[in-house]
Amino acid sequence: MQNRADHTADLLAKLRGEMRQLIASGGDWEAFGLKVFRFQCAHNPVYGEFVRLRGVDPEEVTSTREVPYLPVTFFQSHWVSVFEEGTPIDRVFESSGTTGQIRSRHPVDDLDWYDEVAMAGFERCVGPFAGKKLVALLPGYRPESSLIHMVRAFMRRCGQSAEADWFFMEDWTALEQKLDAAVEEGHQVLVMGVTHALLKWAAEAKLDQPYQQVQLLETGGMKGHGAERIREEVHAALRPLVASTAIGSEYGMTELLSQAWSLGQGRFATPPWMCVRLGALNDPGAWAPDGKQGRIRIMDLANLSSCAFLETSDIGRMHPDGMFEVLGRFDHSEIRGCNLLTVEE
Repeated sequence: MQNRADHTADLLAKLRGEMRQLIASGGDWEAFGLKVFRFQCAHNPVYGEFVRLRGVDPEEVTSTREVPYLPVTFFQSHWVSVFEEGTPIDRVFESSGTTGQIRSRHPVDDLDWYDEVAMAGFERCVGPFAGKKLVALLPGYRPESSLIHMVRAFMRRCGQSAEADWFFMEDWTALEQKLDAAVEEGHQVLVMGVTHALLKWAAEAKLDQPYQQVQLLETGGMKGHGAERIREEVHAALRPLVASTAIGSEYGMTELLSQAWSLGQGRFATPPWMCVRLGALNDPGAWAPDGKQGRIRIMDLANLSSCAFLETSDIGRMHPDGMFEVLGRFDHSEIRGCNLLTVEE
């Protein structure tokens, strides 16, 4: 008789196969979202109990707008997975954080699926990997960081076999030599870096002129290296590094499998399997009125083995074109590893 873990793995494989078809050919993501919701209610004990305590009958839900969104803080205190703790899985990602903070743990049963979805989302929102090289400026991140894993996967996709040679700390001379060589070879180079490291490079760089074939993608976060700064101020400080006036950004977090991407002005786009909506700031069961700020809720349908419906501690604003901005943190929320650049109101 098939055991519970094997049965769950078989159901996951079918859902992933269906999602691959949707990614390749398009289709009804809303219907797929409801299927994922009911699967996770039945097989994820933490999420299933959360839904039950909210008084929701999964079989009566007819729209993903009716689905309860699990606060990401549950990942700090619970094992949020369709697999029991102790079941062999590929990786447990941990969030970044300062001393004394409780780190989130995200059990990921299949790293190949994580890589597949992350690369597909990047190409949808940013562009193809062909002809690109990726340089990382990510001091302070630990090996169990999902961001470090994602960047390494992107490097491999770009044909960068010696990944360690493309990670830098504060050796600006070595960084600039690597950029010069890649540009001379005709590559477009993406420098993906945490905000405080990019700002330090900009302050200490001795460039004759800005780079023409280099694009910056900041991941947000000062991580104790000075006060948080508004987005316009940060981007103004970084513009002398690159000829392009647009500074890109990545929005992601340990608890997600997918990422949102911005190519400028701090406006983020998502791949079709990731949907951002805004919940009311003071009512956990309500949605923010149209045009108003709200708490960011994310439906990440790639997050099949943990929870696809998450409420963050970030405040956002939606735009008519479906893009969103991150305005800051909800009061009393911890500062963690996603993009925290704020904007002026």
